[in-house]
Amino acid sequence: MYSALLLSFALPLCLSLAAPSAPSLPLGHPPWLDDHGHNQPYYPNPLNPVPGKLPLNIDEKVNYYEPHHNNDGNGTYKRSPCPAVNLLANRGYIPRDGKQVSYPELAQASRDVYNFGDDNIMLVLVPAFSAHPNATHLDLDQFADAAVQHLINCPAAPTRMDIEIGDNIDLNMTLLESLLSFSKEGVTLSLEDMAEHHHLRHNESKAENPRFRFGNIDAACALAQYANLAAVLGRVGPHGLSTVYVDDVREFYEKEDLPSTYGRRELPYFSVEANDHIDRMAYHVGFQIVRPFPKGDGTGKWKDVEPVVARYEGEGGEGGGAQKLSDTDVLSPE
Repeated sequence: MYSALLLSFALPLCLSLAAPSAPSLPLGHPPWLDDHGHNQPYYPNPLNPVPGKLPLNIDEKVNYYEPHHNNDGNGTYKRSPCPAVNLLANRGYIPRDGKQVSYPELAQASRDVYNFGDDNIMLVLVPAFSAHPNATHLDLDQFADAAVQHLINCPAAPTRMDIEIGDNIDLNMTLLESLLSFSKEGVTLSLEDMAEHHHLRHNESKAENPRFRFGNIDAACALAQYANLAAVLGRVGPHGLSTVYVDDVREFYEKEDLPSTYGRRELPYFSVEANDHIDRMAYHVGFQIVRPFPKGDGTGKWKDVEPVVARYEGEGGEGGGAQKLSDTDVLSPE
């Protein structure tokens, strides 16, 4: 009886939902945004309304796995600091050589494989393309060059060195092992575990990078890399629906391929979910990312928005400009 009533309510609602139109674009937008595409709608099952993950059907004759590293083949292949982007090239969802990749190609591949939300795609790709004036296509290593620093590439990345210190494109195995070691039981990682690893990376970068700065944009960029792990690789487990498993993270980073357990999200991964994860991790460390990003972000009082001693570690020890929070603090841009 209950199921029938629920279906009688939900069916007309689902039928009334039209596929969303493509997001409207700002006046004067660059031409490479014209063909940006958009996510397919998610229609919930009224008997199981929590969106889950479904197996991704891969045509292995077309999207076979062929890994490459940056500058393999005397520069024939280009790769980025992001394993998710490199995976798309390794699997042929974008040009396998990682050269001259267009915005629409990368955006659609991100939807097809990860169901990344349109807004999250734009938050990464628009700054990357805009930082290279008049570029309609980019090589993947341009997602790590000087033009995109403190925009989409930031200090204290989970598994890459800062550009001021060394190689900021290729996987650093020492940093990967450090990340995996933050699992409390050696099997899974929670958002709090990853926040604690991030805080270690922040303090390492602060100590080692002679041009260290860590404004609100940098904090959001660094923490987003962990948030994306939970959203893309997370599955049901002891930390909820987005439990991250150590074995999945290792396979994803080392092979730059989809873990054998991978399931594609039913619900697109929009920025509201990403920022919820980011804010939860920032709170665990003991600071708050200010939005909209304040004028002069990365300078003055905003040069380092994260405390040196985290909330979970005890009182005191803020870094220069850090905004240490009490349970009731709310920060605003000036």
